[in-house]
Amino acid sequence: MTIFVIGINYKTAPVNVRERVYFALDKQGLYLRDVLSCSGIHEAILLSTCNRSELYCDADDLDIAREWFCTQTTLARSILEPLIYSYQNEDAIAHIMQVACGLDSMILGESQIFGQIKEAFSESCTAGAVGTLFHRLFQQVFSVAKEIRTTTSIGACPVSVASAAIHFAKHKISEFSQANIVLIGAGSMSELLLRYLKGQSVGSVTLVNRTEKTLSLLEEINGKVAKLEQLESTLANADLVFSATGSATPIVTQAMISAVMNARMNHSLVLIDIAVPRDIESSVGDLENVQLYCVDDLKVIIENNRQGREHAANKVREMIHEKSIECMKELQSIENIKQTIQVYRGQIEDLCQTELVKAKQQLQRGIDPSQVLDEFARAFTKKLLHVPSVQLRQAGMEKRVELLSLARQLFAIPESKAESL
Repeated sequence: MTIFVIGINYKTAPVNVRERVYFALDKQGLYLRDVLSCSGIHEAILLSTCNRSELYCDADDLDIAREWFCTQTTLARSILEPLIYSYQNEDAIAHIMQVACGLDSMILGESQIFGQIKEAFSESCTAGAVGTLFHRLFQQVFSVAKEIRTTTSIGACPVSVASAAIHFAKHKISEFSQANIVLIGAGSMSELLLRYLKGQSVGSVTLVNRTEKTLSLLEEINGKVAKLEQLESTLANADLVFSATGSATPIVTQAMISAVMNARMNHSLVLIDIAVPRDIESSVGDLENVQLYCVDDLKVIIENNRQGREHAANKVREMIHEKSIECMKELQSIENIKQTIQVYRGQIEDLCQTELVKAKQQLQRGIDPSQVLDEFARAFTKKLLHVPSVQLRQAGMEKRVELLSLARQLFAIPESKAESL
């Protein structure tokens, strides 16, 4: 049993790299089946968010798992490998706990990551990639993350990428209260954006999505819904655009925005792309009167939030350090018991097989089957009990009462029988 974490995140890789090492949720079953086909990889979970892509696995060899991770992108190894980090056992468990409680997030203490890691765990369970070890490990991770949120101030006054994006936009648009805002995508990020916009005074809000799906919060602020086919005409009247879809390829192109800017007589447009992979072609930012920002541009706003929570973060790090050591000891103990049982079963099966071969040979020589079975049972029982009997006699002579008590539990000897011995 060796637990590994292999990945990249916002601290090691810019968005143009992160968007090319991304495990889409709807394809995770395929990724997981592929990684489990690698020699020596027994269990696995994949996590991909706008801030990170990580592989959590129980594997015999780090190099095999790392090699699989590197082959999931067309990025040159010379670019990718220096950006990858890896952790093992206690350090791996501590990292996963830090991720789950938001300590390793761009937004320190943000809560959205907890739901994302639970969803990744669920997808891996569905794909058959989670066994006894990871099931036990992640129940511990979820328990620790909940304890941290209830006993520390790490999650107090929560800030998210969505709230940071709203705050950032207010610095970029002087008349935010009159802005016509367009949201692209109807997922969880757009729902968070709407939650923060609900308390704001704005000109209008339009949600653009592939389908006519709407969000309840949009109705509460009298927002409108437009289909993706109407995106270009919708952008013609926008002052501010937030894009947060799960698309693997850009939805907003330079040609589209160029046409939009011509239609609106080059009236300035601010676009904030908080999707990874990005929804908006980076070349859009080259157009006149267009300001394009991505999730990495929010770091100044986010850093102010981080500084105010550093004391709470230090306390959480101490808790996680202790919890990760405890968790590793527990998992190792369970694994040792499991291996002991497997070895013991193997020994018993070998004893049985030896006596079974003798019994078959006796039957072939025409010896009475009843006699053969009696001899098989006697010989097998004698060999089965030989070592335990020797050890128990020795324990009795050395007055090791605790071992004798354990033996009674192990062999399920009733109390009444034990007293009569």
